[in-house]
Amino acid sequence: MTGLPRLRLPAPIRVALISLAFGVVITLPVLLFVYHQTDSLFEQRIHDRLDDAERSAMAAYSASGPTALAGSIQQILRTGQLRGGVALLVDQRGRKIAGNLSGWPPVLPTPSQWNEFRLYPEGQVRAELFAIRTIALPGGERLLLGTTIDERERMRAALVEALLGALLLAIPLGLFGGWVILKIAERRARAIGNVAARIAGGDFSHRLEEETGAEEFAMLAAAINAMLERIEELVEQLRLVTDSLAHDLRSPLTRMRANIERAASTDRERQQQAMEAVSLDIDRMLRLISATLEISSTEAGVGKQHFEDFDLAALLRDICEIYNPLAEDGGMQMTIEAPANLDYTGNRQSIGRAVANLADNAVKYGGGEITLGAADRGEFIELWVADRGPGIAPDLHERALGKYRRLEESRTTEGSGLGLALARAVARLHGGDIELQDNAPGLRVVLRLRRDAANLSPL
Repeated sequence: MTGLPRLRLPAPIRVALISLAFGVVITLPVLLFVYHQTDSLFEQRIHDRLDDAERSAMAAYSASGPTALAGSIQQILRTGQLRGGVALLVDQRGRKIAGNLSGWPPVLPTPSQWNEFRLYPEGQVRAELFAIRTIALPGGERLLLGTTIDERERMRAALVEALLGALLLAIPLGLFGGWVILKIAERRARAIGNVAARIAGGDFSHRLEEETGAEEFAMLAAAINAMLERIEELVEQLRLVTDSLAHDLRSPLTRMRANIERAASTDRERQQQAMEAVSLDIDRMLRLISATLEISSTEAGVGKQHFEDFDLAALLRDICEIYNPLAEDGGMQMTIEAPANLDYTGNRQSIGRAVANLADNAVKYGGGEITLGAADRGEFIELWVADRGPGIAPDLHERALGKYRRLEESRTTEGSGLGLALARAVARLHGGDIELQDNAPGLRVVLRLRRDAANLSPL
């Protein structure tokens, strides 16, 4: 059995109805509160009148009995203490002693603090609504005091009219407010849609305008722009990776083909040499692919699950022990600048590989003294590798940090141009970044790792 089709209203109508509902929800409690407070104020004023009249009457009764009370009632009515009210004093048998009512209302209980009745005061032909208080006197007499509450009823009627008027006014105001909100949202959504359409068309240069004065929309625009910048960066990296892989793999594949053809048509010794050359090229390609995959997984935050506590200073000493012989073979010397212990929580393997790549670059392209250093900077832990070689020009620093970005002077040296890119990915995995600095002369590569990297959310 199929259910009834759901009624889908257009977006403008939905927004207008929601705005109207919010307007009513906000307006109605305020008006009801005003109504209740005003009504309570009027009732308190009525109670005060009855209290004042009761005190005057009871004072006269206590002083001289029913006769004085009768005189007090006449004075209360004459002075208007009850504001056009009524008063009646009857004896034990219900006979009138004083007042402006012809008789005691038969259904009125005694005593009572508050009753609302319509009565006909003497000399009037129209019934009025009174708030009535009845008092049983010690001598058996009964006293009725009442004050008109027509003004309260008029106030209630006025407040009800105001309430209905406010609700009726809230309808067009709510619809107008919903229309304004919808237009603002449509303008923002249209701007986002236009940028998204251009991005989908391959133009990654467009960004949302970060308007001032609208903090929430400015924050949204800033977040979207940051996302677009990251997308543009990733697309550019993907294009560069594709081009660089095609370029870097073409040469070894061409050599492999030539070596295989040569091996098929030469003697056994040459075949062996050709096979060794093919194996060497395969190893180079595997290292290139492995480094690319490692950078991609690191940028995706895959290494987070392998965080552990370890000593960074000890890690630097291990790397120095491995690379110092290579440095000495090149006429260089490698030293350590680090405290005896530097505890840290992170991915020991990835940090070690990043520092090792930096040390390898320093040995290949640097010169003079090579320094591996570490220091605690409070929020960050800094690791650095510095050399006294030719260095890198400041305007080429950002280019050198990209994937497969090999500078011209390093083209003759075996490598893939992924060492600095891997170091940057490792630094970002640990909530930091990498910076290339002038070592005057030489290059100083600084890795900054957040001390609380283990508590950061994945990338």
